[in-house]
Amino acid sequence: MTSTSMEREATPLLALRGFGLDIPVAGAKGVRRTLVDRVDLVLGRGEAVGLVGESGSGKSMTARAVIGLTPQGARTHGHIEFDGTDVGALGGRALRALRARSVAMVFQDPRAHINPVRSVGDFLTEALVAERRVARREAERRVVAILADVGIPDGARRLRQYPHELSGGLLQRVMIASVLAAEPDLVLADEPTTALDVTAQSEVMAILDEARRARGLALLLITHDLELAAATCDRLAVMYAGRTVETQQAEALTSRPRHPYSAGLLRSRPSLTERAHRLPVIPGRPVAAFEAKEESAGCAFAPRCAHAVEACHQQEPEERELADGVRVACLRAEEVATW
Repeated sequence: MTSTSMEREATPLLALRGFGLDIPVAGAKGVRRTLVDRVDLVLGRGEAVGLVGESGSGKSMTARAVIGLTPQGARTHGHIEFDGTDVGALGGRALRALRARSVAMVFQDPRAHINPVRSVGDFLTEALVAERRVARREAERRVVAILADVGIPDGARRLRQYPHELSGGLLQRVMIASVLAAEPDLVLADEPTTALDVTAQSEVMAILDEARRARGLALLLITHDLELAAATCDRLAVMYAGRTVETQQAEALTSRPRHPYSAGLLRSRPSLTERAHRLPVIPGRPVAAFEAKEESAGCAFAPRCAHAVEACHQQEPEERELADGVRVACLRAEEVATW
C-alpha cells in the first residue's frame, strides 16, 4: 500500500468538528436562531453510525448540512469535512459533484422528493445520463438490476410507471435504488422508515443494511428510534438540544449508557420480556438549541434530569472522552452507569 493510500485510509470519510448552524428570524432584523450547536462526529469508511434524538434535536439539519442543503440565510460554524475536503468551502459545481458522485441521501418521504409527473425510469436514470454520460439504454439496464437488488421484480415495467402508481414501501425502495445507482461512498438516511408500515420498515432497513455491507458504503442513519439504530449501526451518537451528548459503540451504549438522557431513552422503550403497566418517561419536554441558549447557562438537559446537582444548572458541560473511549457531555458521566 502506498503512503498516499495509507493516508487516505487513516482520514475519516466524514468528520464534523464543532459544527453549528443558525438562521435569521423572520421579521426580527439582526436576530438569529441556533438550530445546531457544536456537533462532533466522525464516520469511517464502511461504518454505520446512528444519529439519535427526539424531534427538534437538530439531527436532520445536521445530515442535510453535509451536502449543503441548509435553509436560506443559514450561517454555519465549525467544519464539515468529507474525505479531507472542507464541504463549506465547495462552490456550486463542486457541491453538485459531491451530491452526484460521493454522498447520496434517502429522505423521509419519497413522494415529496420524486417528481410526480416524470416516470420512475426518468428519476432513476437522470443522474447516470446527465452526470456520468451513460447511454440511456445502458442506464436502464443498470437500474433494472439495482431494482432487483432492492426487491422490486419486473424492473422494466416499473421504469414506465409513475410515482402515484407505487405504494409507499415500493417508492422508498425506488429512492434507495436511485442512491445505489450513484455508487456513493456515504449514504445519509434521514428517517427512511417514518412514512411506512411496520412490515415495510423492517424490509427497507434490511435492504439498506445489506447494500451497505455488500458495497462497502458508509451509512449515517438519522432516527428517533434508538432500538432501530442499535440493531443497524456500529456506533451511536445521541443528540439533545442541537448538540451531541454521547457517542459510543452501539452495543455498549444500549447496555451501559453514560449520559442521563441516553439512559432515559432506553428506559422508555417497551420490553418484550418485562411487564409494565406504565412506561417510564423523561419528565418535561425536549428543548431546541436556541431555547437552551436563551433559558440557561447550564446543561440543557438539567431541568429534566433526576440526577442534576447545582453545578449542572450553572455550568454547561463540554463533551469529553472518558477512559474507555466514550465521548460524553455530562458532569456526572462516571456515575451514570451506576444509577
